Amino acid sequence: MRGWTVTYRSYLHKLAVGCVIVPAFTVTATAQSFTPQAFVPEVLLQYGGVAGVTLGFALCFAIYKISRLSRAERAARHRVAALEVQLNESESAAKSESHLLLTWRSNQEKPDRLSGSLHGAVNLPDTVEGLVDFDTWLEPDSVTMLQAGLADLRQSGAAFNLGIRTKAGDLIEADGRVAGSLAALKFRPLVGERREVSEFAYDARKLAKQVERLSAVLDAAPFPVWIRDETGKLQWVNQAYVAATEADDISTVLKTNLELVKPEHIDPQTKRVRAVLRGDMRALEIRESDFAIGRAGFAIDVSDIENVEKELERHIKAHASTLDKLDTAIAIFGPDQRLRFYNNAFCSLWGLDNTWLESRPLDGEILDHLRSRRAIPEQVNYREWKAKHLSSYQTLETREDYWYLPDGRSVRVICEQHPFGGVTYLYENLTKEIQLESRYNELIGVQRETLDNLAEAVSLFGSDGKLRLFNPAFARFWGVEMALLETQPHIDDLAKHQTFETEAQAAWQNIRFGVTSLDSKRKIVEGRFQHNKHILRYRGVPLPDGNCLLTLSDVSDASRAEQALRDRTEALEAADKLKNSFLANVSYQIRTPLTSIVGFSEALEYGLAGPLTDKQQSYVHDIRNSSLELKTIIDAIIDLSTVDAGAMELKVQPVDIVAILETVAEKHADQLLKRELGLSVEVGSDVTEIIADPVRLEQIIGHLLSNAIGFSPAGSTIQIGARKKDAFVQVWVADSGRGIDPEYQTKVFERFQSRPLPGSHRGPGLGLAIVKSFTELHGGKVSLISKIDQGTTVVCTLPIAGPRKGTVDSRAPGKASQAA
Repeated sequence: MRGWTVTYRSYLHKLAVGCVIVPAFTVTATAQSFTPQAFVPEVLLQYGGVAGVTLGFALCFAIYKISRLSRAERAARHRVAALEVQLNESESAAKSESHLLLTWRSNQEKPDRLSGSLHGAVNLPDTVEGLVDFDTWLEPDSVTMLQAGLADLRQSGAAFNLGIRTKAGDLIEADGRVAGSLAALKFRPLVGERREVSEFAYDARKLAKQVERLSAVLDAAPFPVWIRDETGKLQWVNQAYVAATEADDISTVLKTNLELVKPEHIDPQTKRVRAVLRGDMRALEIRESDFAIGRAGFAIDVSDIENVEKELERHIKAHASTLDKLDTAIAIFGPDQRLRFYNNAFCSLWGLDNTWLESRPLDGEILDHLRSRRAIPEQVNYREWKAKHLSSYQTLETREDYWYLPDGRSVRVICEQHPFGGVTYLYENLTKEIQLESRYNELIGVQRETLDNLAEAVSLFGSDGKLRLFNPAFARFWGVEMALLETQPHIDDLAKHQTFETEAQAAWQNIRFGVTSLDSKRKIVEGRFQHNKHILRYRGVPLPDGNCLLTLSDVSDASRAEQALRDRTEALEAADKLKNSFLANVSYQIRTPLTSIVGFSEALEYGLAGPLTDKQQSYVHDIRNSSLELKTIIDAIIDLSTVDAGAMELKVQPVDIVAILETVAEKHADQLLKRELGLSVEVGSDVTEIIADPVRLEQIIGHLLSNAIGFSPAGSTIQIGARKKDAFVQVWVADSGRGIDPEYQTKVFERFQSRPLPGSHRGPGLGLAIVKSFTELHGGKVSLISKIDQGTTVVCTLPIAGPRKGTVDSRAPGKASQAA
């Protein structure tokens, strides 16, 4: 009925349009609402008579058309039935092949129809949405190819036929065609030769893509890449190769076969070569690999790596050199527990052989070797101790241990994880430190006991002025409570103590200034004061660390003894002056009559007063000799008195040593003959002249020779001589007498010291004293060598240049002799 209504309305519309005098209108009715009775009166009432005529005509024409349409409809129905049969036959034929078909209309983005099936052949999504989401079930390369072909199909109608692969690995055919306004995409499985051909085509396309990608990647690589044929000729290079060789383009490189580096320049060990790239010398690492039709290679710029390696090598060498200079023994073991590094201190500490250590022994092997030499601590259970020691490789904690070795050494062992794996051992020999600490503690204890038992008061003030150290005597001397001192009071508090007397307070002010002074050159403060009926002496010494050491001693007894000694010294000096005055006066008074005695005895001996009998002649001779000896003694006393008084003057001049020796020998010739002695004179060839007083020099040698004659046995020989030594001349006299007892040798140069042997020479003991005084006046010194029964040698060392001005006499401190 709905179709009829539409047809009726359509024909009425056409009829109305065909009549010019009839206004356009349409009639709508349904089978339920349309009736002639209701319709006709309404029309008649609306349009009147004319409209009724027109409507009648239209109705007749419509009825005619309807009858014709009924016959056409029946024919169309027969045609539709035939088409349906044909369609069913086509669908049956199409379904006989496994496929899926998607169709798109020209104005649609998504397909509007999915037909066909691949059940049992390929597992694909069974919905339109799932099937067009290619990324979920196709490989990426297949997705790219399919989307590109489908876009061209819908835009330009270009058909395509592709072999695509699912993610499950199935290879299917995708065929795109245009049918009228529809775009159709058919998926069907491949079998037989078509499958093989499609697989080959798919693999070829995939390989081509891969080659294209690889070529693009290699061409864009920042390092040179090349490919050679079997003959070694270049077949392909990338842009980096062209830039490195500074060629115009790739064709130029291939045409000229331009080599980046010559093969003979490549180091076969490191595969490295140096080449100039873009004007800079660079280090390249060359790698080449063979393949079926040639060789492929590339060059990597390793200049930065090479510089870093060299820098690292320098750092490693410097690090190793530094560690070798350390006293601490260091050993580094790798994760495999093998020795990687050790320094010289490690070898020295354990006494290990370098050759064996270079073989990289295990940590446990080193422990076993040390245990065999008893160089590690003795252990009750060595296996357990070793396992605990080697557990450091499995922990991150730093372990510290002390080894007390059987040989008495003490070693601190520090074990920590190495940043690159393994462990690092530090062995520090603490033997000396422990011994020093023990000795230091012992020394501190001894010092503490020493200070506590000293009679002197000792205290130490810090740089802040506070009392740091004191002994009991300090509290006793000052009369201060120990409890107060133990609180480390400031020096200002001690200086203001109420029990101190006026002198003590003044002394404390001086001490306080020395302790708290900010002067960089602090000086020692010292002085004396009276406190509690005692005379105390203080001394404040600044120490290098800023502290100040204060000592205090009771010098009451020493002061009294000092005063007594001072009084005694003054009395002795007065007595010495009186003695010298007495000797000078007495010697002078005796010398005058003695000269007369010598003169008269000589006159009598020469017979001026008449002839003498033999007995008288003997008496006069003895008187004359005794007078001469006495005169010699008095002259010596006068000379010594002159020296003591500082009035002795030397008349220096060039003196011939040889002449002096000969003169002295001639003067003592009679004595030598009388005692049957020989005399040997030995003078060095380099001895010539010296600056000296010839009279005093002759006296020196004469006294030495007289002593030698007096103590030499008959028939012996006395040796005198001179030799040059640097800027001095040594004059000596040696005899072969009994010698001098060792305990008396230190006194022989003192005055009036004479110990003659029975039957030998006896003198007043002034000869050697005069020798010493005159030698020292010349700026020289006297030495003596004597052994019992081997004789005595006296050596006088005199400066060749003569005495210096202001030469001080040892017997008269503070007095200088006058040198010409």
